Amino acid sequence: MTEQNPKQALLEASRSVCELLERAEREIPGASGDLFSEWHRSCRRCEQRLDDDLLRMGVVGTIKSGKSTFINALLGGDYLKRGAGVITSIVTKVRRSDSLRAVLTFKSWEEINQEIRQALSLFSSGRWRSSDEPFDLRRDADRQELSRALESLESKYLMSRDARSVSAVLLSACLKGYPHVKDLVSEDTETVTYSGQRFYEHQGFAGSEDLSVFLKDLHLEIDSNDSAGNIEIADCQGSDSPNPLHLAMIQDYLRTSDLIIYVISSRTGIRQADINFMSMIKQIGGMGNVLFVVNSDFNEHEDRVDLERVVGKIREDLSLMTDSPSVYTFSCLYALFQSRRQWLTEKDAARLSQWESENSLAAFSEAEKNRFESDFRHMITEQRYSILLRNQLQRLRTTAADFHNWLTLNREIFSADADGAGTLMKRIKQQQKKTEKIRSMVNSTLAGASQQLKKEIKGSADRFFDIRHGEIVPGTLDFIAGYNIAYDQYRQQLAENGFADTLFAVFQNFKEQLDRYMAETVNPRLFRFARESESYIQGYFESVTRPYETMVRETLGEFQGQAGNADNGAQDRPNNPEEAEGPPISMDAVKKNHAIDLPDAATTLAYSSGLKTEAFMKLGYYRFVQTMKRLAKRGQGGSHADISALKSGVAKMKRETEATIVFHFKNYRENLKFQYLFRLIDSTAQELNQWLVNRFQTYSTDLNRIREMTNKDQADKEQALTCIDEILTALGKLDAQLGSLQHDLPQGGK
Repeated sequence: MTEQNPKQALLEASRSVCELLERAEREIPGASGDLFSEWHRSCRRCEQRLDDDLLRMGVVGTIKSGKSTFINALLGGDYLKRGAGVITSIVTKVRRSDSLRAVLTFKSWEEINQEIRQALSLFSSGRWRSSDEPFDLRRDADRQELSRALESLESKYLMSRDARSVSAVLLSACLKGYPHVKDLVSEDTETVTYSGQRFYEHQGFAGSEDLSVFLKDLHLEIDSNDSAGNIEIADCQGSDSPNPLHLAMIQDYLRTSDLIIYVISSRTGIRQADINFMSMIKQIGGMGNVLFVVNSDFNEHEDRVDLERVVGKIREDLSLMTDSPSVYTFSCLYALFQSRRQWLTEKDAARLSQWESENSLAAFSEAEKNRFESDFRHMITEQRYSILLRNQLQRLRTTAADFHNWLTLNREIFSADADGAGTLMKRIKQQQKKTEKIRSMVNSTLAGASQQLKKEIKGSADRFFDIRHGEIVPGTLDFIAGYNIAYDQYRQQLAENGFADTLFAVFQNFKEQLDRYMAETVNPRLFRFARESESYIQGYFESVTRPYETMVRETLGEFQGQAGNADNGAQDRPNNPEEAEGPPISMDAVKKNHAIDLPDAATTLAYSSGLKTEAFMKLGYYRFVQTMKRLAKRGQGGSHADISALKSGVAKMKRETEATIVFHFKNYRENLKFQYLFRLIDSTAQELNQWLVNRFQTYSTDLNRIREMTNKDQADKEQALTCIDEILTALGKLDAQLGSLQHDLPQGGK
C-alpha cells in the first residue's frame, strides 16, 4: 500500500458520504435540517483534519553535527543554509509543496523592543541613557547610545563562562541588523515570501545572527517529489547553543513531534552536550521515537574498520540512554553530492569523485543510507496512519452508521399505512423518552466527572509545584542556594572596578546559569507533568463514558431490531464501529479544535522580569558601606572588607531571586491549571457529550412529520423508497471498505 492510499481512500469515502447526503436531501422528503447539517460538518471536519494533520519530525543534534546537510540530502537539494548561526538561529520548518518558496515571519517592533529591554540588564544601571523612556530600536538616539554603551563595556561583561554573553550578542545583533530589516518589520507581525529564483534569499536570514534575531518563524515549501506529503521536517539547529531561549524553542517543537532524528558527527562521537540533550528528550518522553544518524566524515576515517569502531562506541554510549537504539551510519554530504551531481562545482565534483574511489567507505555509506530511507519511509507511511487516520476513520464510520439509521427509520415511515404509522409513532415516543433519560444522565455524569477530575488535577498540580516537596520548586531553590561563587577570584576585579560593577558581573553569570537550569531541568519536568495529566484526563473520561457507550449502542440496536422485519436493506447495514472501539478521543484534536495551548517553554524564563535588579544592587552597595564601617571599627579593611561586602550582596541577590522564583511558579501553576488543564477537561467533556447524545438525533423527529410522510402520494413514496434502498446499499459497501481499511491500519499510535 503506497503512502497516499489510506489517506486517499478515507478522503474519497468522506466525499462519497457527502454525495449520498446531498442525494438524500434532493430526493427524500424531509431530508434536511440540523441533523443533515451536522453530518455534513462531520465529513468536512474529517477532510480538514486529514489535510491539517502533519507528521512532525524534528532533526536535532549539537552544533556542526550535520543536521542541515542531512535534511538537504533527504530532500535532494541545497535548500537549507549549511553552517547557520549559533546564538540566534530559529527552528526552520520544511514541508513539501507544488512550488518552491520561503515564508519569513518577522517579530513586531514591540516584541523586538521587549527582548532588547530584558537584555539591557547587561548594564548595572541606566546611567548610559539620556532618556527615561522605554528603549525603542527605531530611535536614532537610542541606537547610538546603546552602541556607545556596548563599546564601553569591558570584555569581562561580554563573556560568560568563556562564551559570549547572550545579552551582549542579542543587543549587538539588533544594532547591526536594524538597517537591513527596518522596512520589513512593523507594528504587527509581518510575513515576507521569497519564491522561485528568490527562494535562496532566505538563507541570508537563516545564516546570519544579525538578521535571524528579528525572525519569529521561518518555514520552507519544497517542490521535491521525493519528499512525502503531510510531513514537516524541522531543522532545530544546535542543541548545545549557549542561549537558553534557543533551547526552549527546540523543546517546544520536540514536545509536539512524532519522530526525532538525532544527528551525531563521527568526528566527535557522543559528547557531554549530547548526553545532556538526550536526557532532556528522555524526560520529555521522546526517546522511544528517536532514530540516530551517525554522520560520517570520510576524511576523518582511514577505512571502514576505523569507522565501524567509532560507530560501535557510539552505539555503546547510546545503549546507556535507550534500549536497542536504531543507528544508521552514512555521510550526509556524500549523499547530498550524489543527488546533486550535475550541479556541483568543480571542487565539490572532485571531492565526490575521490570519495567514490574509496569503495569500502562509499559502499558502506550507500547501503546504510538505503537502509535508513527504507525504515524511514516505513515509519512515515504505514505506522503514521495509526496516528493520523484511525480517529477520523472511526468518526466517519459512525456518521455513516447514523445516516444509515435515519434511512432505515424513514424507510419504515414511507412503507407504513395509517395503522402502521400509529404503531411507529408509539415506538418513537417510547424511544424519545428513553433517549431523553440517557441524555440527561450523560449530561449529569459528565458534569460531575468534570468537577471531580478538576479537583484531582488541582491536587496533582499543587503537589507538583509544592514549595517544599514538589518536583521543580525545591530543586530550583536548592540550585539558587547552592550556587557557588569563588570569591577570591573577584579580589582583583573589586579593586579595579569597584563593588557595584563586580556584584553585577556576579549577577550576570548567576542569571545565565539559572536560565540554563530552568531550560534543561525544569522545562522537561513540566512537559512530562502536562503529558501525564493529559493521559490521566483521557483515561478518566474513557472509563466514565464506557458504560454510556454501551447503553447508547444497545438503545439504538434495540430500536433497529424492532424495525428489522421492515428493513429490506438490513443486510447492508454498517457495523457499528463502537462495538470494536470506544469514542475517538484525541487530546491533540481537542486542543486544536478549542485553541488550547500549553504555555511555551520560554515562559519559565520570564521570571527575570520580576527581578528588581537595580534595587538589590543598590541595597548591596548600601550593605557594602555598612560592612566597611563595621570592619573599620575592628581594624579590618582592604580586600577582606570587599569580599565580606560582596558575600552580603550575593546573599541578598539569592534571596531576591528565590522570592521571585516562588512567585513566578505560583503564577505558572495557576495559569497551567485554569488556562490549560481545566479548559482541556471542559472541552473534552463537551466533545464527548456531543459524541454520545448526537447519536440519538436520528429519532428526534417531529411526529407530525410522520403523519405527513405517510399521507404522501404512493408514487412519491415509491420514489423515496427506491432512493433509500440505493443509498442503503451504497452505504453498506462503503462501510465494508472502511472496515477493511481500519483492519489494515497498524494498532497503537502516539
